Amino acid sequence: MTQILQKEIIKIRDSIDFDEIYDALDTMLYVPDISVKPSIINTLLEYLKEKFDHQEYKIKVFIAYRDKEFKGFIICKVDPYYSSYGSKCGVFGWVLAEDFVICRELIKSCENFIKQNKIRKLRGPINFPKSLGGLGYQVMGLNEQMLYGVAFNNPYSQVLSYLEQLGYIKESQYSCMRVDKRIWDHGKHIDKDIMFRYFDLQGVIEKKDEILELGKNSFHEVLPDASGRDERFRQFIDVFKQIPQQWRKISYEFNPETHSTVPQFIDAWQSCDLVKIEPFAPMAFDKTTGQLVGILLGLPDLYEAWKGDPITRCNVDTAMVKREYAGKGIFSALNNIGQLTANLFGITYFEGTSICSNNEKAVQTIFPHCSPLRKHYIVQKRIK
Repeated sequence: MTQILQKEIIKIRDSIDFDEIYDALDTMLYVPDISVKPSIINTLLEYLKEKFDHQEYKIKVFIAYRDKEFKGFIICKVDPYYSSYGSKCGVFGWVLAEDFVICRELIKSCENFIKQNKIRKLRGPINFPKSLGGLGYQVMGLNEQMLYGVAFNNPYSQVLSYLEQLGYIKESQYSCMRVDKRIWDHGKHIDKDIMFRYFDLQGVIEKKDEILELGKNSFHEVLPDASGRDERFRQFIDVFKQIPQQWRKISYEFNPETHSTVPQFIDAWQSCDLVKIEPFAPMAFDKTTGQLVGILLGLPDLYEAWKGDPITRCNVDTAMVKREYAGKGIFSALNNIGQLTANLFGITYFEGTSICSNNEKAVQTIFPHCSPLRKHYIVQKRIK
């Protein structure tokens, strides 16, 4: 599709040309750390190539030109596995626009596209794949260091204002919280019937069905933006596979009994080969039933790895605790063993991300051991 507005000399191109898409992003995409920009673009292109070939996905890349120069970019899709509050809707992401007119024409192209697919709600910016792009338009923490899986944007961009002028309302607010406290008090006293375990990559993959089942029965489900569990799980596995092998080592002789006084933690470390585990996926089980009742899933900061630096930062992306086990300190205990174990591999920074924070007071009550660091807004609109 090529749409030309004679008065403004604007052309909106529906592109499947990967060279064109790369050039557009290379020209327009703002990346706070320029050294990782090529890797970000290439990773996004790999995602697009996969989705273009996937019949279930309806996805478009729109590029805006003015006088043959790149002036805007947006991705719009109808994801069969994405829902907002349980309802199907279209999403847009990776939105770049030099001015209001460019933004208006890009959004108009997205609205027409989702209407063609019989969808009447459009939501964004949701920058799939979430493990790379993240949720929302950033309005706080713009000077903070980039973190893999967290959305970023040009601090001087007016896109959020443009979207509001076009009738989009701020519907959801997401916060990122820096974890300030290593050990959380609520996780010090653990029910004797709860045990913790770590697994290697293959072991995590084999737990897939149990992890997805836990997702159906945890507080994770109340979040406004939910992707298909299967695809989200696969994204975590893909990220784990990218961890450099040289990182998987402990630089000193480890004695579990001097590292913690918590019997369940000592038991977890003694039950596995630490240099082979996935430290970003601590799991909690009911000893009696063997049932998985809690898990934390973190994303290593691949931006550091892409620069050739040691990985020192973790994006604590997903926390799930079975509803019947809420209030037993499992979430806090998973944080405690998660931090202690990751420290062995040189991880010193932890940030909880994608926390739905429409009620900021409630978030501060739940996370008193954390400090708000970044804030993002998601907007949406009913399309007539």
